[in-house]
Amino acid sequence: MKTKITIVCENSIATPFPLIGEHGLSVLIESDDATLFDTGQGLGILHNLRTLGKDITAIQRIILSHGHYDHTGGLMQVLQAINRNIDIYAHPDVFTNKVAVIP
Repeated sequence: MKTKITIVCENSIATPFPLIGEHGLSVLIESDDATLFDTGQGLGILHNLRTLGKDITAIQRIILSHGHYDHTGGLMQVLQAINRNIDIYAHPDVFTNKVAVIP
C-alpha cells in the first residue's frame, strides 16, 4: 500500500474547506494502518480529522515529537475519540513542566 501523509493541523489554512487553523502541528500518516504524529493544540484536531473524512478509530499509534502544548494539546481528545488503548511513543519527560526562570 502507498503511504499517504495528511496535514491535519497547522497554522495556515489556505483551502476552501472549513478547517480550523491553529499554532502547532498534527500529521496523519496512512499506510497499512494509521499513525498520528503530534496532536496540535487541540482546537481543531477532531474537527479537522472528521472534515477531512478520516476515521479516527483507525489510528493505531500516536507519536509525540516533544512536549510543547501545540504538539500535545489534542492528545486527550483523540484518545477519548479512539476509545481504546493504543501505543503512544514519546520521550519519558514529554509532560514535565516547561518553564524558563529569568532573573
